[in-house]
Amino acid sequence: RFRFRFRFRCGAAAQPIVGDAFKEMERMRSQGDRFDLVIVDPPSMANKKAHIEKAVRAYEKLASIAAGLLRPNGTLVFASCSAKISAQVFEDAIRNGVRKAGGRLQIFEKTGHAFDHPVIFDQGSYLKCVYAKLATTQKSSS
Repeated sequence: RFRFRFRFRCGAAAQPIVGDAFKEMERMRSQGDRFDLVIVDPPSMANKKAHIEKAVRAYEKLASIAAGLLRPNGTLVFASCSAKISAQVFEDAIRNGVRKAGGRLQIFEKTGHAFDHPVIFDQGSYLKCVYAKLATTQKSSS
């Protein structure tokens, strides 16, 4: 179970939210809440190979819900620290989740480890982050 906490410190009015991230984000989406920026940074979801499939599905679901919280041209920042999930699988999961929500990602940045965090062992590149704009797709009426 994931805990979700929101705190905003730029002088704007904000209400902290604590709860299951999937449920709280879905609740906000269904209420029509929309944001210019959504940051998704879950804990590691795949500590073993056996967890990979479930983790990918969770990333897709989180991406789908997050896309539904974004205003058109909003920014999605999605991070992962799951060593068993490759950067490509992670990116594909995010794209698939956003596509399921009727959106399309325009990735403008991908990051990983900082230079002072050298990768010197297999699966050492576990930190991944994708920065993207959400472009809505036109669904055909046929």
